[in-house]
Amino acid sequence: MRIVAIALLLMVGLYAASDAARAQSSCKVCSEQQRACMKNYAGPTCKTEYQMCMKSCGKKS
Repeated sequence: MRIVAIALLLMVGLYAASDAARAQSSCKVCSEQQRACMKNYAGPTCKTEYQMCMKSCGKKS
């Protein structure tokens, strides 16, 4: 049972790491997300989301 739990946690961790790497590969995604957000939500919500996206894509691993 422990082995299954450890394997599951490793798989989730690896998936999250690869997802974060893909998100940071291009800051262009941030502007596309902001445009989509503006169609559905208020400006301040989208601005905060955009700032968080830009901050994460600007980090170099």
